[in-house]
Amino acid sequence: MKKYLFTFLFLTNFVFGESYSDRLLVYVDNSVTGFAIDANTGRTNLEELNQEMDNIEAIAIYQWLPNARSTDRDHDIYLNRYYVIQLSSSRVDIDDLVEEVGSLESILTSETMPIFRPTYIPNDPYWNQQWYLPNIEADEAYDLWNIDGGEIPGYFPDGEIVVGIADIGLDWDHPDLINNIWQNLGDDADGDGVVIIQNGNNWIFDPGDENGVDDDGDGYTDNFIGWDIAYNDNDPVPVNNQADHGTLVAGCVSASTNNGTGIASVGWSVKLMGINNSDDQEFITHSMQSILAAGQMGADVINMSWGSMSGCGGYQSVINTLYNTYGCILVGSSGNGGDDGNTNFDLHSPSSCNHVISVSATGQNDNFSCWATAGETVDLCAPGEAIRTTDVGGGTESVWGTSFSAPITAGAVALVWSRFPDAEQEWVEERIIENTDEFSDMEGSCQGNSLVGMLGTGRLNVYKALSAGVFPSLSIDDINYQNDTDGDGVFNPGEQVNVKIVVANAEGWADAVNVVATLSSEDPRIAVIDNIIEFDNIIPAGGSSFTLIDHFRIYAFPDAQLGDIPCTINLMAGTQEPYYNIDIEIEISLSLNQFGFPITGITIK
Repeated sequence: MKKYLFTFLFLTNFVFGESYSDRLLVYVDNSVTGFAIDANTGRTNLEELNQEMDNIEAIAIYQWLPNARSTDRDHDIYLNRYYVIQLSSSRVDIDDLVEEVGSLESILTSETMPIFRPTYIPNDPYWNQQWYLPNIEADEAYDLWNIDGGEIPGYFPDGEIVVGIADIGLDWDHPDLINNIWQNLGDDADGDGVVIIQNGNNWIFDPGDENGVDDDGDGYTDNFIGWDIAYNDNDPVPVNNQADHGTLVAGCVSASTNNGTGIASVGWSVKLMGINNSDDQEFITHSMQSILAAGQMGADVINMSWGSMSGCGGYQSVINTLYNTYGCILVGSSGNGGDDGNTNFDLHSPSSCNHVISVSATGQNDNFSCWATAGETVDLCAPGEAIRTTDVGGGTESVWGTSFSAPITAGAVALVWSRFPDAEQEWVEERIIENTDEFSDMEGSCQGNSLVGMLGTGRLNVYKALSAGVFPSLSIDDINYQNDTDGDGVFNPGEQVNVKIVVANAEGWADAVNVVATLSSEDPRIAVIDNIIEFDNIIPAGGSSFTLIDHFRIYAFPDAQLGDIPCTINLMAGTQEPYYNIDIEIEISLSLNQFGFPITGITIK
């Protein structure tokens, strides 16, 4: 069992505005060699810095990112050269102190440290269904896998996509999360292929793997499923049942799907890495440390459902390092508006930083309810109201907030990357950002402020992200009856008829090649004699096509009851797997009318 030692390094943790007023972040200039801090006295080997710390009544200096490697850098900014100077008390003149310390020759940059809060809004659990999955067309996306044939969305044979949940705890043995928890087989000391096992009704770390050795050399010992940055141990489990934010977020990314338990998720089976980044459930206390750890341990996607109304500063270098050195895609919540509960347009960090996909929130009718943060740095929106997800203790909860718009998007990113595992980061990001659905409120306003250009490209559509430019988007544009038995173009009982279709391909999708249409019906009133139409020509995006010769052929039995006959047309396209495949429901009309009938105002008996 994890033991939590509530010992505070500092006398107090005052906050002032949206930034801490009892500490500042500095970067020791690259020209300074051999910089060191005496473990006993807390003094540095730079006299000018020691004098300045005395002047500003600083009580400690410590490395901001203690796990940063010498190779972790953003161009000429080395992450291991960032340090936090802790003051003895909160200061109202913190900005003046930042400027004063920044003037030292040994210091390259000096800045305040923003307060990161989880973007979470308390909720009322009155929706039991997950409306947001069909809203982003996740159900359509799942059809791209042959699930009945054994294919699993999110899974590919040669690897896995791992999403780092850098947040307040992760209830990793939740019954709807346990099967999707990342297992670090680099620390599988006994070689049995697992690092977590079931012990009675509980899940535990495999005792055969707990050897106290960093077997995989990633800098973290026995990090079987992630890490607890706040308490520096290998178990990111929440401190208590109130620390549920990370578990709520994780379910949005990848709750086990199609398992007959709990909820479904957009990520279906992608893996979850737990990184606890807080020793205070009200604040994120170890923000950048947590995302750096996720990248170092191999996360492909990192979700950040927290932030502060501030700029990026030195935080940008951490994000750049994760993006450029570790190849991560980072997703951040845009924020939950201002203290008055209304939309604001302020910079929100880290979501506004470069190399972060910033996500704001929409409601069930693709409405923007004017509570979430908007702005020019927002990349897209995703559902963020009445989101049913996993909660601490094995249950579920309905929640609101951009905290949940972000992981829904992170799960979509992971699903797309699992489908195209060899793709570059930029390509995957473009798939997500450029293939959204526009909605009417993008042209609206909040509290008199225009939303034009403030909600990104639109609302997340994971099916489009998987398909647009890779697959076509086909539909039936028109149906014509030809060469029926009496030649009048109207289908009657006892007749055969040729059915021709016009197939359209939506704008912005891939050209459709090798299109084959197959007609089927279970209705006993008709028999399908010829059920296949083959299109020899390409159907371009934004265009449509029909065949000159090929057609379906249908026979209606003489005693067939009149009315509309339900049929299904399957459209398949492509030259290799995975093929584009869609079923379209149509109706074929069977009547006693002849050409020219009915005539308005005249009834035939």
